[in-house]
Amino acid sequence: MVGVPKSKGCQTCIQRRVKCDLSRPKCSQCQRYGTDCPGYIRSHKFMDEGPQLRTRYAKTGKPSESTDECIAPALVARSMGKQQPVIFGDFVMAAFTRWFGLNKYRVHVPWTGYIAQHSGKSPAFDAAVYSMNLVFMGHTHDDNKLQQSSREMYSKALRLFGDTIRTEAAMKSRDSVSITIVLSLFEAYSRTNPDSWARHASGTAVLMAHRGPAAHLTGFDRCLYLSFRSFIVAEAFVNDKKCIFELPEWQAHIHQVRSEDMTDPRVDGPIALFIDLQDRIFVEVVKIPGMLFRSRRLQRESQPGDAANQVLEQVLQCSKTISTLSAHLRLAAAVQKYNWCKPEEEGSVESNDKAQFIGPIPSTFPQQFANSVLHGCDICLFLLGLLQDHLQGYCRVGIASGASDGTQTAPADCLPFRIVSKLRSSSGSAMPSSINGVLHTDLPSPDKWLDLVAASMGLEAFDIITHTTQSYQTT
Repeated sequence: MVGVPKSKGCQTCIQRRVKCDLSRPKCSQCQRYGTDCPGYIRSHKFMDEGPQLRTRYAKTGKPSESTDECIAPALVARSMGKQQPVIFGDFVMAAFTRWFGLNKYRVHVPWTGYIAQHSGKSPAFDAAVYSMNLVFMGHTHDDNKLQQSSREMYSKALRLFGDTIRTEAAMKSRDSVSITIVLSLFEAYSRTNPDSWARHASGTAVLMAHRGPAAHLTGFDRCLYLSFRSFIVAEAFVNDKKCIFELPEWQAHIHQVRSEDMTDPRVDGPIALFIDLQDRIFVEVVKIPGMLFRSRRLQRESQPGDAANQVLEQVLQCSKTISTLSAHLRLAAAVQKYNWCKPEEEGSVESNDKAQFIGPIPSTFPQQFANSVLHGCDICLFLLGLLQDHLQGYCRVGIASGASDGTQTAPADCLPFRIVSKLRSSSGSAMPSSINGVLHTDLPSPDKWLDLVAASMGLEAFDIITHTTQSYQTT
């Protein structure tokens, strides 16, 4: 690099390394020495400052920081953390419109409040929430980079959660249940695999059963139970297993929560009626996976015919109860719809346009909630009808066989239908469904599907395939 000498003397004095008196036009040293003084022109020289610069700007191994991070430590991370509850709240409003409209009266601590209070306390929980928010924003804005980042954050959440859930205390912690719920919602939203959501939901059911119903009565634990119970029921149907909610202690828990919510000051008469009817129907719905489970294993019983008759009695009782309660709910919905649409002033014309609003869900009786529950009831009755026909045939064949040769031989346990998750891999081919003889291959958007499953008590999560027609059957 170009530089300038520091000495101001003439070149002769500099070379002789003597002190120049800077006399003009010639210095006295040159006169005594008997030589011409070259003057005081300062020439430039080249200096290598590379070693000095390399030492000054050497890399310390730390990543470069933004201006915000230089001003305050982890400023960007804190800012992102504060945004997570807001984004997750947008996700809840978009994906659970019906559920939020009802259960905002039933939960004591909502998801957004819990995330805001516990952000930064559990790395695994934070990573799970980040992954859900990223996939939601990526899907909303059609941003592939956000979706890729969501998968990376999802992998991180799985790794962190696997490292923490190794003790009894961790298995009974609130964070463990909430993490598995968020991971299940991520899989259902991203649809990377048709049944991944069910595997996470199965883990949630195991953890909730391990904690017990008493741990899900207050605070955010109550929200965990209410917000995910439909998916636990759906998982039991899809994976051919008994639902934890059919156990006596959980049945009592459902009734206790129902009674408390009906008397909550925030709940008006129509909402209280809906809570009462919905939860009483839910008590019956959670018994159906167990009936299917036992029906597929009748041959393992010592008395298959007697076992089939017992299951048949349960099916008939459950079908009767659901039919009665659904009729009451249908009547209540019709009455409330009339009250919502009737003219406000005497002599004015009644209008149905009032019910077809655009905007937030009203605090009055939600017609859409009732429709979802009623559709779930129709699916239950259709499924129970198939099971009833099978069990009656099972008993008839077993009795006829025993009367002819003295031995009671019942048919195989294979049911004339099977249950398959509606979710398909986004990269795979969608299997068709048959509705009133018309084939459909379109799968609802992630937001709509989650809302349908939550509001229908889990019955919208799967299709029923009958072996006689090899087509999907719905009601």
